[in-house]
Amino acid sequence: MRLHPQLSLLVAGAVAPVLVLAVAAGVLLVRHERQTMQSEAIGRTRSAMSAVDAEIRGHFTTLQALAASKTLELGDLRAFYEEAQRVARGQSDWLSVRLALATETQVFDTSVPFGKNVPPINDLTSFRLAVASRQPVVSDVESGGARPLVRIRIPVVLDSVVRYVVTVRIVPESFNDVLREQRLPDNWVIALVDRNRRFVARIPSMPPGRPVSETFRAAINRSPNGWFAGTTIEGTQAYTPYVTSELSGWVMGIAIPAATVDAAANRTVIGMGAGVAAALALALLLGWYMARRIAAPVTHLAAATEAMGQGKDVRVPYPSRIDEIAQLHDALRTAAAAVRERSALQEREKAALQAADRAKDEFLAMLSHELRNPLAALTAAAHVVKLAQPGSEAAVKARAVIERQTKHMARLIGDLLDISRVAMGKAAMERERFNLAKVVADVINVWRASGRLERHFVSLGASAVWVDADRARIEQVFSNLLDNALKFTPPGKRVNVSVGPERDQAVLRVTDEGEGLAPGMNERMFDLFVQGERGLDRAAGGLGVGLALVKRLTEMHGGRVTAASGGPGAGTTFTVTLPSVLPSTEEAAPFDNAPRVAARQVLIVEDNDDTRAMLHEALVFGGHDVREARDGTSGLALAAERAPDIALIDIGLPDLDGYEVARRLRAAPGGRNIGLVAITGYGQPEDQKRAFEAGFDAHLTKPVAPERLKQVMAGLR
Repeated sequence: MRLHPQLSLLVAGAVAPVLVLAVAAGVLLVRHERQTMQSEAIGRTRSAMSAVDAEIRGHFTTLQALAASKTLELGDLRAFYEEAQRVARGQSDWLSVRLALATETQVFDTSVPFGKNVPPINDLTSFRLAVASRQPVVSDVESGGARPLVRIRIPVVLDSVVRYVVTVRIVPESFNDVLREQRLPDNWVIALVDRNRRFVARIPSMPPGRPVSETFRAAINRSPNGWFAGTTIEGTQAYTPYVTSELSGWVMGIAIPAATVDAAANRTVIGMGAGVAAALALALLLGWYMARRIAAPVTHLAAATEAMGQGKDVRVPYPSRIDEIAQLHDALRTAAAAVRERSALQEREKAALQAADRAKDEFLAMLSHELRNPLAALTAAAHVVKLAQPGSEAAVKARAVIERQTKHMARLIGDLLDISRVAMGKAAMERERFNLAKVVADVINVWRASGRLERHFVSLGASAVWVDADRARIEQVFSNLLDNALKFTPPGKRVNVSVGPERDQAVLRVTDEGEGLAPGMNERMFDLFVQGERGLDRAAGGLGVGLALVKRLTEMHGGRVTAASGGPGAGTTFTVTLPSVLPSTEEAAPFDNAPRVAARQVLIVEDNDDTRAMLHEALVFGGHDVREARDGTSGLALAAERAPDIALIDIGLPDLDGYEVARRLRAAPGGRNIGLVAITGYGQPEDQKRAFEAGFDAHLTKPVAPERLKQVMAGLR
């Protein structure tokens, strides 16, 4: 029997079932479309609620840091009042900070002068909840006062008892910024609702404290999370997903116009109906005509599609006279190649993401380990110093531990800051012409004198070779390489250092007899946060920053660094190559590591009590007459009573900043004869420039080593 009558009968007999199936499929598609939109909308609502929770946690964190103030623990309420005022000024959303006793007696309000009458405690419900639960509490919107507000309360526990409650009043409108960041369509409504079913924030805007719609209230009362159809306050029919925060008990809802939700389903139904009708009409019209011409090609194309799904090459035998089949064949082959390529790309991207995630986790683990170890040693040593006699052997050992671990932490933090500056292109270089061999020899001599090389045999083979570079950065490159070699070389083994000219290059090599490198690690060792395999003891620990810093600093000087190893256990050789230059006509004067400083009149202006006390003791041990002040005004008063020879001034003071103190000292009679030294945590080049412009003679970045302070004081007029 011929194909076209059979196709005609088949199409005619299939019309009715196809229509039934089309209707059923349409219903399923509409339902699926709604479920998909509902799932996406609920996910978007959860994301918005998470953003609000993050905002609230930020307020919690800031307020908890304030509540942990030492002044509050000591009962110095005036000092705590001033500290609370400073914190409140830095928070644009805070109206004021209040302190109350747990017995519900208000102590002060930062919007009222200290000691003046303050208003009584409002919203005792949230206050008592904070005292009873000992946890941070967010109140509902209070709209009965001059303006709507929300209270965040933090209980302060002293000696296992809640003594105080610190409260900050914030404006509910501050949460509007979080809602705007969700970037919803203009005709959608997003609202944040408190536990009393009143608006905290809403877009479009609605006064805080106004009750929500009845449909929204009923839905929340039924279930803390869900989806409902209802009417907005403006009277718009909408579908609303909503979620309740476990942190605050507030509810986030996003009202999507019903027309938007229904439009997608309607488009699906219309499109499917039109497609079915068109397909059936075309089938009836062309069934007989295409019977002979499509049967064989369709069979081959079905096989080709299956092959493409399996990732195989597409091969379709087709008559050369049918151009469309030929084009479809070529398109299928191209699509199959694209599918294979996309699959390979996805696998590579997945592997890269997994590697990046592992590197992040390993770095965080390393950072935690490397900071906890010295902190543990410092804590124990501080305890020993507190209990032991000052001149005892235990006290001497403890002080040595404190000095050693402090330098170790400073070096870790310095490497992190340096790699950050280099990566952002903010690392400044001061180039000069110097003998690389002498710099390397000086570093080795200093390390040998300090005892850092006593566990290894370190040899140096040096020939004079000159470079145009930043001396401090090159010392940093060599120090990191030498430190790396000592770290991974067992005690008693050898580390060989050589430096000299090779053709028109200056070449520095550091060779150790340590663990060596695993295959494939020669280049990866210079990637940020990458290290070889380490056991749990991490005896040769680190952050994986040193070698990355070596590579980037070397490349900044136009050079290159390479690593070579015979494999695990065969040691490693690091080679740094820099462009060499002609020798300088002058040699730098020898550096005095321990300058002698005559006794001076010294004034310390520093607001950190511990830092000020330790500077005072260190200078008194050096024979200096020392006076101290904790703010700029007190420091200027002491200088007016008796002008010091040297003033050590912190920049971040609570009243006048250090720059202003320096300018006033310089302007005072005899101020030109005072040596001014800035001691600060701000260490960028622009910070140094600003200090010199204010009149400082020197700029030191915390922490300041005693030897460095001696050198600077010795050089002051």
